[in-house]
Amino acid sequence: MIKGIIIGHGDFARALLSTAEKIMGKQNMVEVFSNENLSCGLLTETLKKSLNADDYEKIIFVDLPGGSCAISCLNLLKEYKNLKILCGVNLPMLLEFFLLRDKYKSDELIPILIKKARDNILTLGGLSEDNR
Repeated sequence: MIKGIIIGHGDFARALLSTAEKIMGKQNMVEVFSNENLSCGLLTETLKKSLNADDYEKIIFVDLPGGSCAISCLNLLKEYKNLKILCGVNLPMLLEFFLLRDKYKSDELIPILIKKARDNILTLGGLSEDNR
């Protein structure tokens, strides 16, 4: 099974996990982190402790690219060359992760998760398929 780490600004990561668990039930092997009151350096060090805590394969889910959370994760790639980091996490992506993380390796799962996230961004009503 792949361990999930969700990182976001403010309470975003905790709220995302809480919402996913309301839909799917309590999830194990998942941690959430916030950048609140942390510099990039301190967040990076906090994440290193989590990464070193066990030998599970991990995927990190970040709220948005370019923010301090993503920069902290980018810093991790210097030391953890094979770390998998996905930016732009959304609820459909996270639900798919929980459904499939015990069936795939991270390299196989990541394209599935990206497709799920993209396929669930659309406009309801009015627009044709070409305008999704």
